[in-house]
Amino acid sequence: MKLKCTLIALCCFVLPYAQNFLEVQLPTPDKLSPFFIGPLFTSTIHYGATPPNYNGKVILFNHGYIDLNQTQFLFDNSFYQKTYDEGYQAVFVATTRGQGIWVNGKLLAEAIDIATDTFNVPDVYLVGHSNGGKTAESAMIHYGKKDKVKQVFALGTPFWGTYLADISQMPWLNWAWRLTGLNDGALTSTTYYSRHVIRPYFDNHPDNEPEKFVILGASGYYNGSNALAKAAFTVTGGILFPVQGVNDGVAAYYSTLRPDATNVFDKNDSRAIFDHLDISLGQFSWPYIKSHIENPTLQYNKSTNIHPQKNTTIESDYYIVYSENEYDQILLDEGSSFAIASIIHENPTADFQIIHSDTKKMSIPKVAYHQKNQTTISFSESNLTLKSDSRFAAFIKQDNGIKMSLEQIQQNKHPILKVKIIRDKKITESSLDTEVRGVIIKTASIQGNKELNDPEIIAFEKKDDDFLFDTSILDEGIYSLFLSSEKNGDFKRNIISGFVVGDIVSGLASIYHNKPSVLTQKSMYITPNSVKEYATLLMSGYGEYDQFTATVYDITGKKITNFSIEGNQNTEFDISTPLRSLSKGIYLLRINDLKTIKFIKE
Repeated sequence: MKLKCTLIALCCFVLPYAQNFLEVQLPTPDKLSPFFIGPLFTSTIHYGATPPNYNGKVILFNHGYIDLNQTQFLFDNSFYQKTYDEGYQAVFVATTRGQGIWVNGKLLAEAIDIATDTFNVPDVYLVGHSNGGKTAESAMIHYGKKDKVKQVFALGTPFWGTYLADISQMPWLNWAWRLTGLNDGALTSTTYYSRHVIRPYFDNHPDNEPEKFVILGASGYYNGSNALAKAAFTVTGGILFPVQGVNDGVAAYYSTLRPDATNVFDKNDSRAIFDHLDISLGQFSWPYIKSHIENPTLQYNKSTNIHPQKNTTIESDYYIVYSENEYDQILLDEGSSFAIASIIHENPTADFQIIHSDTKKMSIPKVAYHQKNQTTISFSESNLTLKSDSRFAAFIKQDNGIKMSLEQIQQNKHPILKVKIIRDKKITESSLDTEVRGVIIKTASIQGNKELNDPEIIAFEKKDDDFLFDTSILDEGIYSLFLSSEKNGDFKRNIISGFVVGDIVSGLASIYHNKPSVLTQKSMYITPNSVKEYATLLMSGYGEYDQFTATVYDITGKKITNFSIEGNQNTEFDISTPLRSLSKGIYLLRINDLKTIKFIKE
């Protein structure tokens, strides 16, 4: 161990800062210790050793997550060794983990300038894994470095976003995203931000050069070579599969298809049945990269005109049951004889029980499939409560063919959200008594800068067979959406998605000219936020109100109860009694139209 540490000290040394980067020189691959730990939380350029047979070509690797960048040259990844043996100069760039495509693109643009100057070359090849591929197009197009990039190889890059990032924007479900180890930087990786901001901006930009992009998208989320990482990627792939289809555990296959780029693998290609981690390894991807560098006219299986998400309609045949909510039950729809619960759970070895509402007896459910962090259970009864020793989210699918669809109709800068209830691919004969509602949270500006906002409850207006919501009443920004439809005794469905309000072009043009936050002297919150027997509503700055109406909703926006609070000069109001009778779970408390507060009933 001391010898290995000595090798690190002798063979790796830190160079001066290059503006925003720390520079580190690596030894030759054969002398690089597997225990090497370089800077983990600083934007860093790791220079590979220049090979004795240097061919004058520089390959710049960018992972897209700062503390995972070193996996590009460590942990049995053969990229460094293979590029060195073949005479290529390798450069490994770590940008930031959580600041998104625009900040990382600016850093990568700087790194491209540094690399071309350092090695006196006109351009570099980029290899971008995951968000590194999106950072590449940001550096090339938005920050003007396209002429310094010869080719981009995008490995498992979710150009159209990932449903996992959509889930991460729901505060009560973001633990599921953390199973991937990629918890930060999700704002600009949602399907709706990618579809409505990133893709229109880049694909229609005059500096877009899609022919420079070579795409490697994998299809085998269940087939990872790294046993320790396999569980997390497998479970996330399990979430993706019913919503986005074939995937590598993080990126759906069709999401990796950048419009008009060269696509190496077809969907379910036998050469690409591996996961999101494996595609970042040289032993899997280097042969295809090398072939294309050496023969740029090489024709792979091309899918050059694919725009997989131009259709903005999303369909759901499931609803979601969440472990923290005692009010969530498994209910069979009208006409259903059984249901399948696809469950993701935080505890890898979670156990489950079901409580029968009629008898209050507990039993062990019938498990159809189980592996780390993922379980599938079948049900043939209704009015069941699912219990576990772990946090979980269960996606309940049934056999009756009822679906809910969400379509975004773009109208100037404010989309109209249109919901349909579909039965056997036809509009249901009667949508009377059907309620469509949503819980929205403004999570970011158009520039992708994170914002902390309160949830809001929105109602959809019925018009003929559609349910509509006009977003023109909302401020500019990026919104997450937890959509629910429900018809008592018939069905309920959920969709997790989001939408964008505002002028995309002007918003991106002012990325670094954000308006300062406006401070307010008004405040409103519940203490304690986890309510047991007692709860106090604290308000400051609302003395002009004589009375408040407080309404309690569950996390789908369904109204549970309401009560009145007499307004006066007091700032503390005891609201224990109306909250004490609530079942355990997550709720929203709306005070007039002033503020909506999320709280937990224990």
